[in-house]
Amino acid sequence: MKITEAIKNVMERKGVTQAALCSRLGVKQQTMSMRMTQENVSIGKANEMLRAMDYKIVIMPREARMPEGGYEVE
Repeated sequence: MKITEAIKNVMERKGVTQAALCSRLGVKQQTMSMRMTQENVSIGKANEMLRAMDYKIVIMPREARMPEGGYEVE
């Protein structure tokens, strides 16, 4: 799964629209739209978007069990 797909899944799970996320981050809709259509978003930008929805990026051993509600990103 790509990072933008994971962010979209979190948005859906949390009931957050792009407009609401823009408001939380203080960015324009056009900026958010560009981020969400990029092939790859920087870790910094992804982390910023996820933190605005009470999620975080975690690095863990490959054999570790994925926590409930977690997403694996390629």
